[in-house]
Amino acid sequence: MIDWFPPTSSPDPAKGLARWQGAMHLRRVARSMDARDAAGAGHSERVAELAADIAAALGWTPQSVDDIREAGHVHDVGKVSVPEAVLLTPGRLTPAEYDIVKVHAAVGAQMAAAVLGRHQVSWIRHHHERWDGRGYPDRLADEEIPQGAQVLAVADAWDAMRHRAFNGRPLDEAEALDECRREAGHQFAPAVVAALEQALERRAAEPRIPSPRHAPHVAMTAAV
Repeated sequence: MIDWFPPTSSPDPAKGLARWQGAMHLRRVARSMDARDAAGAGHSERVAELAADIAAALGWTPQSVDDIREAGHVHDVGKVSVPEAVLLTPGRLTPAEYDIVKVHAAVGAQMAAAVLGRHQVSWIRHHHERWDGRGYPDRLADEEIPQGAQVLAVADAWDAMRHRAFNGRPLDEAEALDECRREAGHQFAPAVVAALEQALERRAAEPRIPSPRHAPHVAMTAAV
């Protein structure tokens, strides 16, 4: 099903169409990665929407909110490089398996580089960095981590906690929020955890109406 629409005008229509088609392809690949694991179905869409809500709570411009939504839709596209036997390993990964999985962030950034802006590519590359510097792939710490990557890190972890089994079951909202608060200043950027709380409060206060699919905001010139 085609749910992204190409731009209607461009200084270079052929280039604009090619980049739109590339964005379409990336999103299909990301969806197929989610579908490999029943618990992951819809993961990329949920991460994209939560990341957009967090960014809005941080005061980002509408264009930047759309940029983080677009990056969220394809943040895990690099998992195409991870063997299914490793990706679907039940329980804790071995150190060797974890090293294989960690490659996906850099691979995803490389895949996105021909389609998305440089800022979005950096968000995808660094969405598994940690505030305390113990993440991957580049062990960035605190403000070295692009804020978009900080946002994706929280949205990605939140969705995993809420939809995957932890000690036998997914966490409920209160438990997941407690975990995010505990990890603020360690795994997560404190300001982003605070914005997550604001976003969740807004969601609770304003029941969400399913929104139309968003077209990728792809620049018609060289990537930003």
